[in-house]
Amino acid sequence: MDDTFDFFELLRRLEQRGGLFGYSGRADREPARLGQHVRLSFSARDVVEFREAKDETPAKDGAPGKDRMPARVTVANLGLMGPEGPMPLHLTRWVLDRLSQRWFTGTDARQTVDTTFVDFVNILQHRMIALYYRAWADAHPAVQVERAVGGRVRAMLEAMAGTGLPGTQNPDLGAVKLRQAASLASQVDGPERLTLFLAEAFK
Repeated sequence: MDDTFDFFELLRRLEQRGGLFGYSGRADREPARLGQHVRLSFSARDVVEFREAKDETPAKDGAPGKDRMPARVTVANLGLMGPEGPMPLHLTRWVLDRLSQRWFTGTDARQTVDTTFVDFVNILQHRMIALYYRAWADAHPAVQVERAVGGRVRAMLEAMAGTGLPGTQNPDLGAVKLRQAASLASQVDGPERLTLFLAEAFK
């Protein structure tokens, strides 16, 4: 994965690795840290930078390293600062001024600039961006079906088929019942319906 992905597609793929944005309540339990790219111009793309998770301390003797840095996604499509954000533009100019000067010693620009205010704002923005994505994902059935639990779409299909109640669940036939939900919901019994269900169950 890289920063050429669309914002929603990138976060959707990160969720497939494990964890959900906007549900855990803590940033360290989510698939990645989300932050904003500070700018005064309008951006042509959603994702500005994507950094994979990595270990800060190297692994020893085959054991995993400690102090794991989470994946980071820097977006330009929404945030508190910039031309689309609610904060005054003079604050964005002040932040860009701090980012353009060398304040510390280091080998690259990331180590020499003062990112204190941006880092603080990104603590607040992580939750806002995660909830924005969560609202989009919860409104799209295709995203919900990708989850192991199935989300609301699975619950609706199970309710329609009459198999969502605690006494009617069978892990072995769960997928078959979902595929035959429309047939099971029908009030008309017949040999065709039974034949179709059994053929699907004993494939």
